[in-house]
Parts: sequence; C-alpha cells; structure tokens
Amino acid sequence: MKKISFEIFPEKDIKKSIEFINFLKKKNPDFISITCSKEDNYSFIEIIKKNTDIKIIPHIICNTLFSVIIKILKFIKIKIFSFIIISGDDCKNNSYNYIVKIRQLFGHIIKIYSGIYLEEHKITKNFNKEVLFVYKKKKIGINLFLTQFFYNFSIIKYYLNILKKSGVSKILIPGIFPKKKIQDVLNFTNKCKIEIPNWIVKNYNFINFKNYYLSNLKNFNHFHFYTFNKTKNILYYLK
Repeated sequence: MKKISFEIFPEKDIKKSIEFINFLKKKNPDFISITCSKEDNYSFIEIIKKNTDIKIIPHIICNTLFSVIIKILKFIKIKIFSFIIISGDDCKNNSYNYIVKIRQLFGHIIKIYSGIYLEEHKITKNFNKEVLFVYKKKKIGINLFLTQFFYNFSIIKYYLNILKKSGVSKILIPGIFPKKKIQDVLNFTNKCKIEIPNWIVKNYNFINFKNYYLSNLKNFNHFHFYTFNKTKNILYYLK
C-alpha cells in the first residue's frame, strides 16, 4: 500500500488550520510537515500538536546554528523528534554543515529529513556537484529525502540511476504539486528552477496529472503532497 504525507503552512486562523488537518487525517497520512513561512513556526506547531495525534515534522531553516539548536530543543520538549532541516530560499548557509553539527550534538535521538533537488539546487555549480552533495548528506545520517516537485521524468530517472548505489533512492519521497492554474505553475517552476516540458505547458488543461504522476512514479511507495492549505488540491489526487 502506498504511503502519503502532506505539507502545510502556518496560518493565523488556528481553528481553520485544525479543521484542515482533521480533513487530512482522514487520508491516513504518515506525517504532516509544517513550513516556516516568514515567521517562526513554533507557536503554531505547539497548538497543532495539542490538537492532533498525527506525526508533525517542522521545517527548520538554517539561519544561525544557535537558533537551530534552540528550536530543536524546544520541539523536543513537546515530544517532536523529527525535523526537516533546510537552507531556505533566502538563506546563504549550507544545510550540510549544520546537519553535521546537529548529528554531533543530538546523535540519533532525532530524525533528520532533508530536501533533494533532482534538477540541481540554485546554489549548486553543476549536476555532479549536486549528486556528491546528496551522497555526503546520506553519509552523515539523513533519514529521509523529500524532493521538490517536478515534471521532467527523464531527469529524475537519470539522477536516480546515478544515486542508486548510494541507497538514496530507497529513502526518497517525491513531491507532488497540486493542479493549479498554469500561470501559477510557471511562476513556481521559474522560482524553483524546475524544468517543465513545453508539451505540458501547451496541453496543461487536458492532462490528467494523477495518472501522469502515478504512471511515472510507480516504483515509489510514498508521495508527499504540497497542499497550499486547500482541500481541493488534495481531492484532485485522492478522491
């Protein structure tokens, strides 16, 4: 049976967020990850944790090592032991160096999830450097990799074949982007440096993306859905 998980972002309307999470709970997710947005996500997660028994995994951005350690300690106090450690869109600090220190301090008491960029991260010089970077992260004890969303499966297959011997492909969860308006998709692909084939752009409104993803990702047993906090984004794939 396929596993699923979801990503949401903090909202000021806590009641609305709890209702949304209760909706997600009906889909039996393995976990729900919560992004940082522009503000610290601790207070939001603390309330959510009290109102659900679903496994919650916070995103932690590598702004300073001290702040990252303090956040992890705070989350441990409310019995959260898994974290997605990321560099962040506007952060210049490399998550690898932080994760090395975090592993030294906390050992394997905590689980560390990390982003993986199958089309190269924007701070990576080339494809081979990105592969080496991922391999090094695996060696220091990443428990799970989560991908950005993607549309070009030729790149994915090529990338995974290279990483196959490292074992990374066995702990990799592909990210699934919701069916949004094509202009929104183009905005996100441009921002994240994700390649979207021209034939998809031209035929976007006619493509059944549920079948498209599942047929191309049939070897994976876990999918991570980016919800943008909208039930319709989930229902498109999980009716």
